Amino acid sequence: MSLTERKNERLLIVLQFLRQEASPEHPLPMRRILLALKRRGIVCARKAVGRDIAALRRFGYPIVFTRTPYAGYYLTSRALNTAEVRILIDAVDAAPFLTADMTEQLTEKLQTLVNRRERAALQKQIYYDPSCKQQNTEICCSIDVLHRAIAQGRKVSFWYYHRTLKNNHIQLNDGRQFVLSPYALFWKNDHYYLAGNYEKYNTVGNYRLDRMYKAKMLKKPVRPFSEVTPYRERFDTADYLHSAFYLYGGKVEQLLLRCDSSLLDVLTDRFGSEAEVLESSGETFTTHVQVRVSEGLYEWLLQCGARLTVLSPTYVRDEMRHRIRDLYSLYRLAVPEEGGEEEPPQETDS
Repeated sequence: MSLTERKNERLLIVLQFLRQEASPEHPLPMRRILLALKRRGIVCARKAVGRDIAALRRFGYPIVFTRTPYAGYYLTSRALNTAEVRILIDAVDAAPFLTADMTEQLTEKLQTLVNRRERAALQKQIYYDPSCKQQNTEICCSIDVLHRAIAQGRKVSFWYYHRTLKNNHIQLNDGRQFVLSPYALFWKNDHYYLAGNYEKYNTVGNYRLDRMYKAKMLKKPVRPFSEVTPYRERFDTADYLHSAFYLYGGKVEQLLLRCDSSLLDVLTDRFGSEAEVLESSGETFTTHVQVRVSEGLYEWLLQCGARLTVLSPTYVRDEMRHRIRDLYSLYRLAVPEEGGEEEPPQETDS
């Protein structure tokens, strides 16, 4: 190795050592830097390392010399701080659409962004449940294919599977091939989705990537989203998700709701600043919200039970009445507990 090559290698080792070992609480003394170089087969004087640090500073690396808590060097900034890395690791660990192997690989890569001590502290606190992780190993390949197809405005094909019961065992069905115009990729309700138009319909559907296999980008151009959505310049993913319940599409409608005050946090979490209180009595309040009327909306309204009433539009209110009546009939006919038949509630004149 030439003298120039050894100098270049020395500079990179110093930079790597500062990244991996140093922090404001644990600056690197010169003697430790010299020892690290010696272990790599590079013996040099303190002045040579000082020149390397000066060169790194000239190229924009914020290397600080401190005497507190003891004399040494550290980098004042990194691409991500420890808290930011922790957030990303927790997100990866919590993502059920990733396999256990992918979770471990991504977690290990993220840990390289912090120094050795911070990495050791993170490792003591990292946990994920492998039983909740996906088995589909094609997720990353599908994301790559779909991302490129959206960027290039081209259609995609893939096989889509659902779970089914066979001999009391849960397994995948035979699947079905789709050709789609892809518009957006998004993470919602713990799953990764593709929003796109299936050529048979004038709507946008959502497809889970963990149910998707053999994704391919085709040469055919996508159908313009302006033909199947109200969007013109760009597909507004934020707006699309905001008005959809459980990712069901549907007609956009403004609902007038009367809610129990205990639902204030629920409404604010779901609709943000759009959940404007029109009238309040202390125990209840009324609000207008814009939604897509769909199966998902009715499921959400039923979850709120007696704490929420739809005041308008009339057709949504009527549909809720029908569903509540059907639900009541279902539970009236349910198999009774031991001790005889269940008696229906008595009607009153009040």
